[in-house]
Amino acid sequence: MKANPDRACEHLDFTAEVDVNRIGTGETADGKPRAYIADVRVRCADCGEPFRWVGVQAGLSFSRPMVSVDESELHVPLRPASADPDFGLGIPGFSIGFRPGGEQ
Repeated sequence: MKANPDRACEHLDFTAEVDVNRIGTGETADGKPRAYIADVRVRCADCGEPFRWVGVQAGLSFSRPMVSVDESELHVPLRPASADPDFGLGIPGFSIGFRPGGEQ
């Protein structure tokens, strides 16, 4: 379906891109990664408008999902089903805070 410039897109079809990254390869004695993280992006397939992730703090963490500063990319830590539940924890990350009205 092609977007009509005279009418707002109804966003009926979507595309998603997912990249899975290995974190800290070569830093362990066995050369295996210390963590994995999936980066997810969603766009309208008709007009190409990117979608934003809602209600997720900006930054990068290996213990919880976070988003890029522009909210267009969701960073989700994950582990193999066979890995210990604490796999990937303890790797430093960062978060970006927001203070309404700026610094006082």
